[in-house]
Amino acid sequence: MKRNVCRIGSAAVCAALCLTLGCSCSVLPPASGKPAAPAFSVPTDAHGDPLYDSSRLDDGKLRILYGYDNSGGACTVLCGSKVLYQSFRSENVNLLQDTVTGETNYWFRTWADPDAYCGRRSGLFDKDGNEVMTFEGEQNASMQNGLLVLQEAHAVNGSYENGYDDYGTCQVIDLSTGERLPVPDGAYRCIVCGDRLVFTCYARPADLAEDAWDDEPALHSWVIIQTKDGTQTYGADATTALSLSYAPDVLNDWVELDTCHASGEPTDETLYNPATGEVFTGFRQVCGSGTACFETSDGRYELRDLATVDRTLIGTFDDQPSSYFPGYVVTWRTSGDFGYDLHDLVTGEVTPLYASSVMSDTIALYYEDGRLKVFNTETGDLITDTTVEPVKGQQSVMMDNKGDGYVWLELRDNDNFETTATRVYGPEGLVSDLTHLQDKYYALNYLITTPEGRPLYCGNANAPSSNGSMCDVLDENGNIVFYGLGSCYSYYDNSLNQLPEHVFVAKRGFYYGWMDTNGKWLYCQSIFSSINADDEMGY
Repeated sequence: MKRNVCRIGSAAVCAALCLTLGCSCSVLPPASGKPAAPAFSVPTDAHGDPLYDSSRLDDGKLRILYGYDNSGGACTVLCGSKVLYQSFRSENVNLLQDTVTGETNYWFRTWADPDAYCGRRSGLFDKDGNEVMTFEGEQNASMQNGLLVLQEAHAVNGSYENGYDDYGTCQVIDLSTGERLPVPDGAYRCIVCGDRLVFTCYARPADLAEDAWDDEPALHSWVIIQTKDGTQTYGADATTALSLSYAPDVLNDWVELDTCHASGEPTDETLYNPATGEVFTGFRQVCGSGTACFETSDGRYELRDLATVDRTLIGTFDDQPSSYFPGYVVTWRTSGDFGYDLHDLVTGEVTPLYASSVMSDTIALYYEDGRLKVFNTETGDLITDTTVEPVKGQQSVMMDNKGDGYVWLELRDNDNFETTATRVYGPEGLVSDLTHLQDKYYALNYLITTPEGRPLYCGNANAPSSNGSMCDVLDENGNIVFYGLGSCYSYYDNSLNQLPEHVFVAKRGFYYGWMDTNGKWLYCQSIFSSINADDEMGY
């Protein structure tokens, strides 16, 4: 029989939790055999001065520096400027943001342990690097409204080496009390909606051969919704549940339920509110600002504001809505040229669009007549209003909304797929024409803005006498600000690793880490090996 083992950093809390959870517990060193907060050396230059100044990271936020640019997947966990842990390359480490509250107070780690179930162990750690709980097995974790939701990967013949699928075991733990909440038989996934727990369960057909795939797993799945004390409030056969959002959102109280029928028949997609019992059929997608669209029986689409008490009907459309922002709806044409249309909800005017791109709290719209506009999706305010070449005569246009009113645009020839122009537009119109750099760099990308609010770009070129590439950081005019980086890129605005403003990820020389727009390190470490001395070398 499999045991679920937990350990907690404090003896008193440990005893209380283990009485509640019914699992063995002792105050021991971390299960990995290494201190949770080892001593780290700070890289220094030839004069002995630190290579980085981490004072700008002193904000108390958890972050992870991933080692994608060096060998393997080792990563470093920091809280503010304090280094908490650097992983082995055989470990998995990730931050846990509460998808309801938005708080990120924990990080989760899985590692090899020959004494644990299937040779793997998992642990929850806090902002100080302290071990809060550990569990046997390869666990995937999420934080939802103060509840730790665990899903153990499906082991085959006592090993995880045969791959993963969606079916394993599920645990839900209330971190405020340490209580393990009731979980129905067969549950492998849980979505927290308000004070309801939505479980997706699965049972392998008894007549299915041991080595055969289940070709219709949805038919053998079911959903059970219950309160924290285990009281069932809803159930549906041949159904799976999906979360609408993986970040704080007004729709966290809703869940998508997909009901499967016999082979060849369409799946019923509904939106369900476990607290009120409301059901909206024909669900297609969320459209921003608490809205969602639904297909009606006559093949049209309704857009509703689910953040209102009466679930206000915003409008009915012939084509499917893709985005909503105050005063406007963008729909996607499902026939013809498969473009977009902008619907003015005040005037009723419909304007054809070539492309639409949402980024953070802005939406960029490229009109077919060449207009380019960026709106704030929360207020509806117009940020950028300029004109580009009309779409006619272009093979295609690649548009990428970069936030803050900036839009990256690549125009392409009508007779081939070669890029004819690379330009960046912003609130003042054309900001940069980087077309002349296309022959110098095999890749050009938007990087970040400076403290003055001006954009910086990254140009990738083949490195001389090397199999790799080198990166130059360029200003808005294409001039080199600094050069010779091994790589550089920025995180998304909504990333859990969100850095201080005007900071990006870079590799320079024998170090990689976080750098500001003046080329100064906020944090860096060697590319050759992890700080754990007995780990493998990086190259």
